[in-house]
Amino acid sequence: MKDEFDDGKQQDLERVSVKSDGESVALTKREIQGWLAYAAAAEPYSVVCISALAPIVLESLASGYGYQTGNRSLACDTHSSDYKCVVKVGGLWLDTASFSLYCISVSVFLQAFVFISMGALADHGTRRKSFLLTFSFIGSISTILFAAVVKDSLYWLAGVLVIISNVAFGASWVLYYAFIPTMARDHPAVLQVRQNVKSGTDTPADYQFALDRVANSLSSHSMAIGYGAGVTLLIVAAGIALAMNQSNYSLQLGMALTGLWWFGVTFFVWKFMPAQPGQPLAKKTNLFFYSWKRLGKTIARAKSLSETFKYLISWFILSDGSSTIISLATFMGKKKFLLSNTLLMVGAILVPLSALIGTYLWLFIQRRLNLTSKQTLLAISVCFALVPIYVLIGFSGVFGLVYKVEIWPTLIYFGLMLGAFQSFSRVLYASLIPRNKEAEFFSLYGITDKSSSWLGPLITGAIIENNDTRWGFVFPLAMMVIPLFIIWWVDVERGISDAEKFSVEHTDTKDGM
Repeated sequence: MKDEFDDGKQQDLERVSVKSDGESVALTKREIQGWLAYAAAAEPYSVVCISALAPIVLESLASGYGYQTGNRSLACDTHSSDYKCVVKVGGLWLDTASFSLYCISVSVFLQAFVFISMGALADHGTRRKSFLLTFSFIGSISTILFAAVVKDSLYWLAGVLVIISNVAFGASWVLYYAFIPTMARDHPAVLQVRQNVKSGTDTPADYQFALDRVANSLSSHSMAIGYGAGVTLLIVAAGIALAMNQSNYSLQLGMALTGLWWFGVTFFVWKFMPAQPGQPLAKKTNLFFYSWKRLGKTIARAKSLSETFKYLISWFILSDGSSTIISLATFMGKKKFLLSNTLLMVGAILVPLSALIGTYLWLFIQRRLNLTSKQTLLAISVCFALVPIYVLIGFSGVFGLVYKVEIWPTLIYFGLMLGAFQSFSRVLYASLIPRNKEAEFFSLYGITDKSSSWLGPLITGAIIENNDTRWGFVFPLAMMVIPLFIIWWVDVERGISDAEKFSVEHTDTKDGM
């Protein structure tokens, strides 16, 4: 392993020397595979744990150690229809259905702190890759430890593990996103067009078209590979659940297996993924405060990147709405329709499987209709907003997730939007950020994406505390519709021009860093 790491380190040092001379090193096929491999390693955590099993496991553990809402002297009866129970956390009594939402809210608050602290720092040297590997190991090990939660009374430990693993996952995912613009720029196809521009056979517009096309291809492939790995592990987890009579502990073992997979594949990423290092950090730099100071200077000049920040505001709202829909749908399946853990697992498999298909479907639609990333994202978002509308129609009692049979087509439709929604959003954002500040700006994206999800769970958790879960969908509907108008006003061409200008005018030296 030492020799393999030394080889990779030597290759990264060679890249530093070449990049410092202003040239780009063309990516090899193995390096692209190394980058894609992290999607296969980490995305299953999101698919299997956060989106599917963690809410069920936390609710079940809390209910197993909880009491009935109306009479706290009686143990929670999880077999009754639409049961309401509470569990004591410190000095507070919390609804067991809201326990996981609060745990996720705590984790995303911590994510914001971590994202900012590491963001700009990761743009220097080979820290982007080394930070990614570090968080990967922290997240995977804490997920593996779910196998150690053997009693309902340890529900608090399960909550802590979710918080730690989700913070680590989010941090590594931010760093992974930050590779998209650099991977696209160093892709052989893009470098060829760049050479053609220099020779006069292609135009700058051709270069931007090639860059956008390759970035969408890389993003879509990574999304599809991640969902494919997630579906595979979900199927394995479902098999474990069936073999163990659908017990809650069987779901915990499914989560632990996902962590073990994440841990193992990370070694492949360690060896083959290129570091694509940035400029060396100035000597005597305060490593803890550097990213905060750098971000402060960037925000102070936000007017210079108005289109970028306009998009960030819209994505803060939009991503929170989509993530909240996932959490609410899981609770409806378990508490309203009383689906078994196995049927919940089937639903959890349908969503990422549909997302895998939808990722390539929307990529095909974009290319067939010659749509921009912005136009495609708007179309997907409009289709996405129909999901909470459909659920709210259910108050009529006629249709709208009123009957159990409606669950499956709704989940498939939802999945067809989900993967492409995430893929096109990050590619559009990647085109709007300054060169050599990828990790810094994707830390902001992470806050508006992963870390914005504290708002939805917090508000919907309060809404459903003493009301029908269906009322919770009013909030994500508003969060899906409002940002569409903001995205419509984003001028992408101006945003790209502003980002290029910003990267030249605001280096560490010029900003007195």
